[in-house]
Amino acid sequence: MKRLIITGVMALALMAAMVTSAWAQEWAIKADLTDSCSCNPACPCVFGSPPTLGYCDDVGLVEIKQGNYGDVSLDGISLVFTSRFGEWVKFSINKDATDEQAKAAAKLMAAIGFKPSGTKVLLIEKVPISIERTEDRIKFSIPSTTVEIEMMKGLNGKPIKIQNISAQNVPLPLLIDHTQYKSITLSHDSKDKKFSYSGTNGLTARLEATSKK
Repeated sequence: MKRLIITGVMALALMAAMVTSAWAQEWAIKADLTDSCSCNPACPCVFGSPPTLGYCDDVGLVEIKQGNYGDVSLDGISLVFTSRFGEWVKFSINKDATDEQAKAAAKLMAAIGFKPSGTKVLLIEKVPISIERTEDRIKFSIPSTTVEIEMMKGLNGKPIKIQNISAQNVPLPLLIDHTQYKSITLSHDSKDKKFSYSGTNGLTARLEATSKK
């Protein structure tokens, strides 16, 4: 049993190393994004301003409706990314994915900006992902992480939307139809990293992007 565990850890380490290597593949994605971070609502990072605390702990759920990285189809794949933006990131892919899809999904997330240059990939794993939705709340979790966000409402009780977002005049495809939420719970607890917040930024958005010009 011990030998099997060691082998599994080595395999995950190898997967992480592969993610940090070449990214030059054609890719495309259409997905729903649910996200929460340690910044005050709305996250100043979206507008090119410094994060509220001087750093940004971030957890996001990406539910891929259609997507590929190279010739690997990622249709129907869901994943959770957990990160301190720009420093480290962990990728948790739904347990039904193949090993090939897990590696490709992590590479796709890097290609669209969830792994900025210099960011260390700490983990790529396959785990069960739980998702619950009501009219104004969304909760998702993996064994080490739980996020629950609540919709923020504006005039006449309607959802608050932020449209036409760009950073340095470059449109952000991962924030199409940005709807503003705030966190009820944003927590991560593992052997190497730990954080917990409440009342911080949350959002939902559509993600549509491709490597083809």
